[in-house]
Amino acid sequence: MIIENLLAAHVGAGGHALLMSAILGSHARRSLLSAGRSRFHAASMTTGDAEAVLYPAVITGGADGESVTGSGENAREKRVTVEASGTMADFPETARRALEAARRGARVLVVRNTVGFAVQTQQALEDAAGSDDRQHLFSCQGIFALHHGQFAAEDRSLLDAAVEEQVGRNRSGGGRVVAGTQTPEQSLDIDADLLITDCAPWTCSCSASGGCTATSAPRAVRGFESAVCHVLLPEGDDLSPLLKRGSNQNGLGPGGYVYEDLRILEATRRLLAERVGEGEPWLIPGMNRMLVERATHPDALQALVEELGDDWALHGHDITGAGLAEDLTAREAVVRRDATFLEREVVFGNLEEKIRTRLGDEGITGAFEVPATSPFDGGLEIPQLSRRHPMCRGLDPPDPVSAAPVEEGFEFAVGGVRFRYDRLGLHWA
Repeated sequence: MIIENLLAAHVGAGGHALLMSAILGSHARRSLLSAGRSRFHAASMTTGDAEAVLYPAVITGGADGESVTGSGENAREKRVTVEASGTMADFPETARRALEAARRGARVLVVRNTVGFAVQTQQALEDAAGSDDRQHLFSCQGIFALHHGQFAAEDRSLLDAAVEEQVGRNRSGGGRVVAGTQTPEQSLDIDADLLITDCAPWTCSCSASGGCTATSAPRAVRGFESAVCHVLLPEGDDLSPLLKRGSNQNGLGPGGYVYEDLRILEATRRLLAERVGEGEPWLIPGMNRMLVERATHPDALQALVEELGDDWALHGHDITGAGLAEDLTAREAVVRRDATFLEREVVFGNLEEKIRTRLGDEGITGAFEVPATSPFDGGLEIPQLSRRHPMCRGLDPPDPVSAAPVEEGFEFAVGGVRFRYDRLGLHWA
């Protein structure tokens, strides 16, 4: 809603906007392209018609609908071998699989949905690594580490450089395993031979698969001549148990706060099972349009709900209701440029309030009385740390606090809650 209002204001003032995405579904695309214009119905395009739209393409929006112009292929099709297993919560098995590939010389990226699962994966890797395997573990400044968003900005710079050096496009020889959340594949130039990733919507999986296929050059690692993507699924072939709210669902489903729409995840699981069953690889980017539409188009999701029954229908209603609630919240945060000042109930919001494009991004940043020291570089100072929701739930922005050195890092307290920061990132002490 906020982005649509921004686009409407910009286009209404005579401006132009260029939106770039490799994984945007037709429903969301048409809503954005129609912002500020006479709206065409976002769901009027069937799943089949949406899949048939040229890819890649330049698509422009107008009062009469979309205009599609093919942009041509770049002859760099990438083949990704697809695998899957119901071992999402089996950390030793994930560590075994990753280390086995690294011993063969593969560069392995393990992407978990949550920081908690990423940390447990890193711990399993260290537990499983024998003396000959230590060289295969990702390290930063000689210290074993992982990569996620709960690191200080100063350390993130060190970690970013280390990831690109060890699993980047210009990496040197030898196997390596990097564990983390989505941060490495979303923000860094990496080229892994094996991607082990948690179940996620195809819109994220297509993006993640690009992280293990950053180049189309032949690969020298035996068994990984084309990149391999192994998807970690919940145990069993049914995601229905995730419909029940739980506190540890690895970010999936109601209460998961990462990927809440299980309809999209179930559609993704089925597409994956179909591809694995046929023994066929992903062809990236040629399959992107089909994969995204079959996992996100309203018609595809409705057909899935009708097949699976009442519990899934109720879940769909909950997702729709949550979306409507978020739209109402967004309406309170935007300036109505289509109304006069006398017609507006609120002209401008609180100037001290930060408007976010994603609900739940609330966090607090606190400074240290004396800068703390990085666990990776004893000469690097950390003047402050940001804590994100839900880690900071119920806490007010603190006055400067004291950081006490501990083994591998430091600890501090905010509002009676103790935090620890070390080579694994920020967590509760």
